[in-house]
Amino acid sequence: MPTPPVADWVRIPDLHRDPFPIYERLRDEGGVHWVPAVGRYLITSYEAVHATELDQETFSANEEGSLQIRAMGHSMLRRDDPEHRLERQAWQPTLRPGVVRRVWRGVFERNAARYLDELVAKGPGEADLIWDFAAPFAAENLREMLGFHNVHQTDLQRWSQTLIDATGNYADDPEVWAKGRRSFDEVDAALDEMLAWHAQHPDHSLISQLLRIPDYRMPIERIRANVKMTIGGGLNEPRDALGVAAWALFEHPEQRRIVEADATLWPTVFEETIRWISPIGLYSRQTTREVELAGVTLPQGARLGICILSANRDERVWDRPEAFDVRREVKPHLAFSKGVHVCLGNWAARSAVADVALPMLFERLRGLDLVAERPAEIGGWVFRGMLTLPVAWDAATLASAPVAVDATRQAASADLAPSVAVVGSGPAGCFSAQALRRAMPAARIDVLDRLPVPYGLVRHGVAADHQGTKAVSRQFDRLFLHEGVRFVGGVHVDAALLARLRETYDAVVLATGLPVDAALAIPGADLPGVVGAGVVTRVLNGHPDEEAVPRLGRRVVVVGHGNVAVDVARLVVRDAADLDGTDVDDAVRDALAGEVRQLHLVGRSSPSAARFDPVMVRELAALAGVAHVVHDADLDAAAPGKDARLDAVRALAARSADAVGDVRVRVHWWFSATPVAIEGEDAVTGVRVATPAGERVLDADAVVTAIGFAAGADRLVEPGAHPDGRVEPGLYVAGWLRRGPRGTIPDQRADAKGARGSRARRPRGRRGADRPRWARVRRCRRLRRLAAHRRGRDGRRGARATSREAALGRGDARSRRGCVDRAAGGVGERRVGRGRASARDHPVRLGVRRGRARRRRARPAPRGSRRRRGRRPRRRRSARAGRSPSASRGVRDVRRRRGAHDGAAVRAGARGGRCVARRAALRRAGHGRPVVREDVLARLRDRRRGARRPRRDAHRRVRAARRLRTARRRRRRARVGGRRARGGGGGSGGACSRSLRCERSEPRRMPNPSACATHQLVEEAPSAARSRHETA
Repeated sequence: MPTPPVADWVRIPDLHRDPFPIYERLRDEGGVHWVPAVGRYLITSYEAVHATELDQETFSANEEGSLQIRAMGHSMLRRDDPEHRLERQAWQPTLRPGVVRRVWRGVFERNAARYLDELVAKGPGEADLIWDFAAPFAAENLREMLGFHNVHQTDLQRWSQTLIDATGNYADDPEVWAKGRRSFDEVDAALDEMLAWHAQHPDHSLISQLLRIPDYRMPIERIRANVKMTIGGGLNEPRDALGVAAWALFEHPEQRRIVEADATLWPTVFEETIRWISPIGLYSRQTTREVELAGVTLPQGARLGICILSANRDERVWDRPEAFDVRREVKPHLAFSKGVHVCLGNWAARSAVADVALPMLFERLRGLDLVAERPAEIGGWVFRGMLTLPVAWDAATLASAPVAVDATRQAASADLAPSVAVVGSGPAGCFSAQALRRAMPAARIDVLDRLPVPYGLVRHGVAADHQGTKAVSRQFDRLFLHEGVRFVGGVHVDAALLARLRETYDAVVLATGLPVDAALAIPGADLPGVVGAGVVTRVLNGHPDEEAVPRLGRRVVVVGHGNVAVDVARLVVRDAADLDGTDVDDAVRDALAGEVRQLHLVGRSSPSAARFDPVMVRELAALAGVAHVVHDADLDAAAPGKDARLDAVRALAARSADAVGDVRVRVHWWFSATPVAIEGEDAVTGVRVATPAGERVLDADAVVTAIGFAAGADRLVEPGAHPDGRVEPGLYVAGWLRRGPRGTIPDQRADAKGARGSRARRPRGRRGADRPRWARVRRCRRLRRLAAHRRGRDGRRGARATSREAALGRGDARSRRGCVDRAAGGVGERRVGRGRASARDHPVRLGVRRGRARRRRARPAPRGSRRRRGRRPRRRRSARAGRSPSASRGVRDVRRRRGAHDGAAVRAGARGGRCVARRAALRRAGHGRPVVREDVLARLRDRRRGARRPRRDAHRRVRAARRLRTARRRRRRARVGGRRARGGGGGSGGACSRSLRCERSEPRRMPNPSACATHQLVEEAPSAARSRHETA
């Protein structure tokens, strides 16, 4: 491999003035260069930067001789796991999204109003938006969040600027180091004083949180280093993002008109701003071994400069990346980094800037614009932002309590609480319920599904080896922890039941998706051996409806060139040894694709027009033992680097035999090829395709169609017939039912939360309003009892299923193994060739039993008894069950607690079940693993009985006591947070929808503001509830 080229023409003053032309040239020349002026390798392409952020074992943050370590101390930003993870966990509680909403959002609003008043007092033409508003606003927010009550916000501004200057002092200016050292010592002195104060006066601040950590004591030197790191990054990022966002809107008046016409686009303005000009432009890494990156070889110990400013303007990822466009295709930027070092304060920055400062600034100052006589200045390359931004305005309005972005939410919360039923618990259903809960915190939301377990497409439709995509279920877990959101499983909604739901609920949202594979309209498409890609995916994910496992044979033709087709190809040809940590069942996959030796991918488009994601093609190309042959593709249609899809196909064709190794499977890529007919009489023997060179027959034992999805025969509405999401007042559609089979999981969230259309109020009448009051109350009570029964039976069953899937998966290095079987009572392992096994066959014993589990006695045993001394007394044996009644109750107690899986995906119906679910969510250690340990449960039970545990060694007793204290504290906080939420609080709605978007996201435009039914539902449901109340 060649060594990186030398870019000796780069100068630091040029980088400071305008780095983008330099970065564009570096990207065109490969993306990895040695730059003598900087003394390190600059990584400038998006792909190379992304690769360094996801591989901390090779690209270490713990750089020798780091300027940041010299300027601020050895903080978590310059550590790798596990040390980095421990320090990050200590910082997280203060900066979590929920804490930002509940605690810091009000602080941001108060400070924004205060400093905006001071800006107005300076007068138009004299005020500078950066130093008179953005900087003091960001500094005061940070001062209160840190808990520095002994300093002024101007001190934090000075500390932050001097520490940041020292961190970027690649020119080794001694005056910069001297100023940084003075700030270093001043921060230490102020921190020592506040540590003693917060020990006596705890609050919500970060310093108080550090003093309350029970299980981990951070050394004082690490606390000091991390506080300085927080001061440096926590002030300049929101300050520069706010200033650059305002400047961008001043310079692009057409974008400003779009945003002022739709206040919900302020979060989009924030995201586009930090992509366009990232506040943090560069950070350092160091290689731990010799490594290949972007086609060149980097030596061990190489010092790297990761250029975020350049990566976020890569032409291979964004069209016209130099333009500021709030309507551009949504793709993941790198401004907040990726991997384990993703920015901890990103939620606070989004809330302060996008939810509070920007809406308030442009709403209060009418005619806000630049001052022509005093041009704005911008500079920097390690950290880039506005240096000066003089502004003037025509008129200023008085401060008002509500912010524009929250007007709809607050108006909805003031009305009577409506009831909403969401049919379907897949991504569209869960995201819709999440958006409704945030818009109407007091609403009662029931999520119904025909399966006893939730999450639909996430559980059974996503490729079983893509655990990162399935991680969105953890967010859905938190959704069902809220008091007003319930999951009801095992309910099949047909037309008759839909009518009953509409009589009972104020609004019904249909989000059932499109479960059927689209048929291939050619002769022979109905032959045995033709299966849909959805069937293959559901089989590998353990869907209960897919009982028969198709056998694909040795030769397979996959029709389609989309992401689903590439998923199927990867799952079929991947080596079984590479499937550890996935949801794939070895026996099922071996029966399905164990014989495959040749696979054809047939698509009608050229490589440039294909629908696959280039990242997924590169993932398929990297599999060992798989050779690729490309047919009928013009690989010279575009220059290298100009077409990402063509580059990925070009890499397939150029892959050497040494990189492949021993060939197990050969994959043929057919472009510009159209299937004409499937040949065979009783089974598939081949596929006749029309290629540019003429028709030819591809030998095949099976055909997998991956050309899209369609609705089943029992569909409730016509898919795609209601693009605005509103069927009629009180009935709505979401997801694929609204848009058709287009879009990915992140698109469902954007549809549910992003745009809000014009207000369309529902008439004050309501279905069933003419019924007598007692009749409607009786119907509501019956449905509520039915829901409680379903929730108690199917909800706990779904939780047990999830917990048991994780237990089964750990046995064979899998994340989860499908075990849902409705025919076996809801829980049962599906095994190929062996039928079904009851849940009681598993030693965890999570099966469903009949009868009611009686609670154990809460009274302590009398003194001197065996139970008081910690020994179990003898009890009579039950002839039927083979165990004593108390022992049976104990087994059921443990089983009931195990049923509360991580995140409490389904809420148990009984009061004890809810407590267990909440406790399980607070204690969960990771997705898909049992979250309540048996030894902890045993201690809790013994403490209630008053029994003494046998003596343990000292460190185990200390750890157990700490866990119990932590659990009690978290339960108290959860109860306090629940009471606040029930009292009318709600989410800020400022969470960024890009947190779930990944590189696999399909390119998409921002949704049309008039095309979303969430706002209409928010407007109509409260009026329907009020109408019902008045009629009653």
